[in-house]
Amino acid sequence: NLIYDGILKAAKELSPLAVSISVAEFDRSSPDSFLDNAEKLMADKPDAILIAPVLPAASRVFLAKHPKLDYAFIDSPLPDTHPISTIVQNPFRGGYMAGRMMHLLSPEGGTFITIQTHKAAFNSLERARGFNSYFANKPTYTMVELEMQLTDGGEESLEKAYRDYTDLRGIFVVNDAVHRIANFISLLGKKNRTTIIGYDLIDQNRKAMLHNKIDCLISQRPNFQGYTAIYQLYRKWMLNQIPERNICVPIDIVLLENLIDNDSYCNIHNT
Repeated sequence: NLIYDGILKAAKELSPLAVSISVAEFDRSSPDSFLDNAEKLMADKPDAILIAPVLPAASRVFLAKHPKLDYAFIDSPLPDTHPISTIVQNPFRGGYMAGRMMHLLSPEGGTFITIQTHKAAFNSLERARGFNSYFANKPTYTMVELEMQLTDGGEESLEKAYRDYTDLRGIFVVNDAVHRIANFISLLGKKNRTTIIGYDLIDQNRKAMLHNKIDCLISQRPNFQGYTAIYQLYRKWMLNQIPERNICVPIDIVLLENLIDNDSYCNIHNT
């Protein structure tokens, strides 16, 4: 929704300039849903497509079917493709930064779990690789990767992890589903011994952080991604300019202390 907000902002600004935007949603767990909805957009003969290639195989199938199509990427890069513009955060560096924050927040060592919920996505793999890379030369830290299907018994695998690793001290969730993991850990009564880091300042994660269920969030400025991507396509098709090929989104670190929330700020200030 945050990316969508950025897209809508750009669409509103560009609407007087004969720019129109159509949006199609798809089920991330279904490659067929991606392909079907992408083809529905193509039926309107668009000048360009903006894609979040979180389903790499399906994205490649679609692009191979339309080799002359101009397209841009947000949310994740996709190797061996040729977008006119890619507006993303470097996922390896984001994961590496998450490792650095985990180290600062849990300096005593122990077992740390990386949770994947959509392992096929390139950005998810790179975030996990960056996180593990940070701890590569720190022998007091043991790294474990756990793949969870949140809609199918994911809680059981997490509960089992606490039984298997009695020194479990931290969990890194590579996407915005961290609030779901954090809420379950809180129900287990394990939060006081677990540092939790995840991605994106969506409303559910904001609330979880305000309730001390999440310790740190890595933000990739989703509004900026959507807004900027539309303008890069506009430059190509309406202004006949060369778009910026790669726009690297800064890594923003969100902690409770710099979380913008008027009610919480007033309470702290009054105290």
